[in-house]
Amino acid sequence: MLYLLENTDKLTEAFISSALPYLSLQRLKKLDNLRMSSDKINCAAVYLMLRAGLKKEYGIAGAPEFIYAEHGKPSLADHADIHFSLSHCRNSCACIISDSETAVDINDIRRVKLRTAKYFCSEEEYAIAGALEDPSDMLIKLWSRKECMSKLDGRGLGADLRTFTDDNTQNVRTIGGSGYYCSYYSGSGELEPVILSVEGILAQI
Repeated sequence: MLYLLENTDKLTEAFISSALPYLSLQRLKKLDNLRMSSDKINCAAVYLMLRAGLKKEYGIAGAPEFIYAEHGKPSLADHADIHFSLSHCRNSCACIISDSETAVDINDIRRVKLRTAKYFCSEEEYAIAGALEDPSDMLIKLWSRKECMSKLDGRGLGADLRTFTDDNTQNVRTIGGSGYYCSYYSGSGELEPVILSVEGILAQI
């Protein structure tokens, strides 16, 4: 299932206070290492989304702990058979949960300078973007798709995103929302996203 939480930029530090009792010690430490309030809000929100999803889909209650692979890919410490992926941008969060390998990435829709593209585009993609009057929309979609594949691959930010092209991202689906693009991979095929609210999340956990 793919879950989305929109407009997190409208949440305040009061949300963090309400979220604290539902976070694991591991997640609390992660929050403590973040400086910006917006990062803390999204870090807490996306974790609560996972909690709500695990309870809804598998009846799993409590605060999940993570273990991390070599390049930082997380998995559930007590449920290796359940796969998940988390992502957040400035104003939205995404969480996907599956019985098979899965990944999600969400990015703000914003203006992107062409020179940035050379760090994640193939030569062909860069040439196409360079021919556009404003390549921002194309580049945000590409970035989201490539980030999704790199997370599925397990290397995350350690991967060379230029190597992920349409040939190997064809099973990644991208949807647009309120100020964002979200790309996901699911062995179940196309998913209908579930739009959550903060109140709904807290009620479910």
